[in-house]
Parts: sequence; structure tokens; C-alpha cells
Amino acid sequence: MTRQIDHKRILGNEKGMVLAVTLMLIAALVLLGTTAVTTVTTDLKIASNYRQSQIALYNAEAGVETVIAYLRTNSVSYPTAKATQTIIDGGTCPTANACPSVSCTCTQISVPPPTGFSFSSTVKIYGYDMIKRLYLFRMTGTGDNNASKTIEAVIKKFSAVPMTSDGAVAMYGGGPAVAFKVGAGGGYAVDGHDYPVPPSATCNGSACDTTATALPAVPGLFTVMSPALTGNYDAHLEGNPDQILGPSRETEYNNFVNNVIANNLYQTTLGTRTNPAITVIPNGTTLNASGNGAGIIIVDNGGALNINGNFCFEGLVILRGTGRVFGAGTANIFGSMVTIGHESKLIDLTGGVNLFYSSSALANLSNINSSGNTTQRTAWRDVL
Repeated sequence: MTRQIDHKRILGNEKGMVLAVTLMLIAALVLLGTTAVTTVTTDLKIASNYRQSQIALYNAEAGVETVIAYLRTNSVSYPTAKATQTIIDGGTCPTANACPSVSCTCTQISVPPPTGFSFSSTVKIYGYDMIKRLYLFRMTGTGDNNASKTIEAVIKKFSAVPMTSDGAVAMYGGGPAVAFKVGAGGGYAVDGHDYPVPPSATCNGSACDTTATALPAVPGLFTVMSPALTGNYDAHLEGNPDQILGPSRETEYNNFVNNVIANNLYQTTLGTRTNPAITVIPNGTTLNASGNGAGIIIVDNGGALNINGNFCFEGLVILRGTGRVFGAGTANIFGSMVTIGHESKLIDLTGGVNLFYSSSALANLSNINSSGNTTQRTAWRDVL
């Protein structure tokens, strides 16, 4: 017997629709769940990465403070010349200009991280602004998941040691007078153009001669009142300008000398380029100088610096009161000569003494170990 199919009844049958709708709802819920899990996972990763990035930043900051603490308590040969941006970005210390060689732009130190911190232990310190005694270094801190942050810090070295001068010769006391060579031969006796120090710290004679750079010059002769000049100063005085009048810094230098003597911050022999030092020649004594030296020479009232043979000095010479420089030798003094505490003062340059302004020689005075030296962070920025 043949059974007839009622097509209208079949088409109107809604059995099975619930299953289809249920499956669709389940699929939607699974999709929403998966999306939620993915979102939460992503957020957790972002939060974790941010946390590690912050940890890296904190480690970098800790590294900066560790370096500053190290510089405050250790002897470091600071740069004496400004580094180019290319050198800084390259992150290297040029071996040709490594401290304490001529015009060094970078010095490298090692500062191991304390327990619990992670930052670069090898630190390169670059010259940034030598007149303001500013230096720059970069510090990289790290965290988990390859997180890293690099800070560029600018630091300033505060020192009791004068490192700037108003001229190749600066006479801050009364009655200034300079006797120059007679005739046009022999080159400048006083020159405010910027001279590099000799390539060799142990040069001799003409091997100590250098050529002024294109850097801006300072006055050849700076005085606080009109000086009495004799000899052919047109041929033997040079600078930008040759000579100038200005305010006195006598108190500053006098306080420095008094502090050095009162606290025994000096020695009786000359320092070297690697280890510049303060040398004091007291009343009634004479230092016979030949060869090479670096640092600061204080010729106190009644003392004398006697130049014998070939003498090359890098740094600052301070003549106080009747303290004087004399001798029959040939001398190149790179840096500056300052006179203080006098009512009348004659600098005799009729012999073979040349006074050449040198910013690199003066910058190296920051490497003198003396009380009152400290280092402070002045600025920093996140560079990477």
C-alpha cells in the first residue's frame, strides 16, 4: 500500500530549529569567549611588557646614580675636549683620543651593577661643554623579555680648582706691567688663540711647539687697569682682542690659594698630564723647573719659579704678591698665567718664555684630586 507524503505538513514542521539556533548561539559564545581570552592575553602581555619596560627604565636610572656615586669617590681622567655627535651616537671611545692623551674626547670606566639591578657596566663619558665642565654618558637598563631603556645623562663637575681664564695672561692686581721682547723675531710671547697641548707629554724644545686651532680666541692680556707695556708688543702680543680691561676675579683666586695652603692640598714637585697636581712655591723658596709638568703652580708671595733649560708646562700659573717667574731657559706655558695680590706687578717676557692660552690644558685641571670636587646630574633624557 503506497503512503502519500503530505508536503505541506513537512514544510510547516519546525522540529530541529532549536538545535540549529542552539549551535549558532554556542558558536557565537565560543567566538566571544575566544575574543575575550585573546584580548585578556594581549592586555596581560602589554601590561607585562610595560612593566618590564618600566623596570628597564628604573634600572637605567639606578645606573646613572651609580655612575655619579662612582665619579664622586674615584679618580677618573675626564675628557678635555668636546666629542662630536657622531662619536657619541657611535658609542665608542676613539683610541686616538682616549684620555689622558692630547685633546681626549672620551674616557671609559667600569661600574658593576649592585645586586638586584641590571644595567650596562661599561660606561663611556664624553666631553660635552668644557667651559661649563659638562660631560655626557649613556646608560642602558634591562628587564625581562629583552626590554631595555637607554638614558642620556649630562653631568657637571663642580671643582674648587679654577678652570677658566680671562686671557693667556690675566693680571687682577694693581699696577700691571709686561715687558715684551724687542724686535719681531721669536714669535708671540703672549697669545690668546687656543693652542693644543703637545702630542707628547714629555716633549723637549721645539718638539713642544704646537699650532693654534680655529677655536675662538680669548684676549692675550687681560687687566683690571691700563697696563704699562714695553718692548715690541705689536709683534709679540696676540688674542681676541690683543688686550682688554675687565672686572677683577682676585677674590676668587685668592680664596682658592688660601684653601689650598690651609688644607695642604699641594705638593712640592710638579704634576704630570696623567696626574696633574697643585704645586706651591712658598715665600723664600725657588723651584728650579725644567722638563715637563702639568696642573697648577702657585708662586706665593716671596717665592720664585726659576726656568732652566727647556721647560713645558700645561695648566695654570698663579703669581701672588711678589711671586715671580724668571730664568734664562726656554719655556712654553700652555693654559694661562694669573697674577693677584699686588699693587704693582711686572711680567718679564724679554727672554724665551711663551704664554699660550690652551683650553685643553685648563680642562685637564678637572682631573686634579682636591677637596671640594663633586659631580651632579644636570639633565637627562630617554633616548631609546
